[in-house]
Amino acid sequence: MSRDPILGEGYTAHPIDLGADDEGPLIATLIHREATDTPQPVGAEASGAAKKPPILLMHGWSDYLFNRDLMEHLGRHGHEVWGLDLRKHGRSLLPGQTATEVDHLNRYDQEIGAALRIIGRDRPPVLLAHSTGGLTATLWAQRHPGTVAGLALNSPWLEMHLGPVARSLADGPVRLLAGRLRERPILPTGSENYARATHRDFGGPYDYDLALKPPGGHRLPADTLGAIIDGQRRLAAAGPLTIPVLVMHSARSRIGGRFVEEMRRADSVLDVRALARAAARLGPEVRIEAIEGARHDVFLSDADARSRAIAILDEWLDTFSARAPTMSALDGASDLGTSVPARPGKELNDGHGSA
Repeated sequence: MSRDPILGEGYTAHPIDLGADDEGPLIATLIHREATDTPQPVGAEASGAAKKPPILLMHGWSDYLFNRDLMEHLGRHGHEVWGLDLRKHGRSLLPGQTATEVDHLNRYDQEIGAALRIIGRDRPPVLLAHSTGGLTATLWAQRHPGTVAGLALNSPWLEMHLGPVARSLADGPVRLLAGRLRERPILPTGSENYARATHRDFGGPYDYDLALKPPGGHRLPADTLGAIIDGQRRLAAAGPLTIPVLVMHSARSRIGGRFVEEMRRADSVLDVRALARAAARLGPEVRIEAIEGARHDVFLSDADARSRAIAILDEWLDTFSARAPTMSALDGASDLGTSVPARPGKELNDGHGSA
């Protein structure tokens, strides 16, 4: 474990060995905010006071963890804060690898399971997950009940644009192309509109590494798009979640075409109506908040919308305490091999998630 070069002082980076695939070694990177805040008073737990759950942040597609302001806020609010750069993203992208490439979202079970074991088996966290990371986190929670205390989803990519019909129409062709093209890109880089709304080099208020989070995204591998569509299909067919879920998203979408100023206060990436409809089906304890003026990442919005999103998150986090994990569920998460269909020509040498 060493000081994280991106977040700097007070943050450590913990590499997780994931074995190798046909592009070479695989790693994920677990980030930890070192506790410097006032500790909980001695005897608080014994007196029945609820201890706040840890938070594990998960990024979206073509993304990485960099929002130190959000992590600092959560730490000051009394949470132990962790973050996970998934394989082939951000800190975990190694030379010669196809950025973001994965053939099945269950592959990420390996690093999520390893992260939860490092955080502690008796301390299930809340997963605070963005976009495609929100889809991955939700699928994890459904398949591994008891391992997380709740889900806080930041514009999760739970459904394709225009809903299930569009997803079903895309499924067959994408699956065929994914079988042939695999990690080769299926699409060119996308629109730079979101970067123009957020990054300071384009007139936005925020700074991040444009090599790790490119303005138009990385070129989308065929099998990654297939894995996302498959994950959305499995999510739609799954049973309800029994843990608290918070879903935050922009009040409107403004997708495609040339950049217009309205994109600074809208989701310029996802269809928020399809997202909200899918979120409403997640379970009985789902709270959905449409945030006026928010961008795709609600925590990279203008100050008013960002403050509103943080206030909603804080209030929701204060309503429940961490729940005891199901030990068998977390133990089983360490073995990825039986949970992912084999793909011809793509051998996976699984590590054990050890650091």
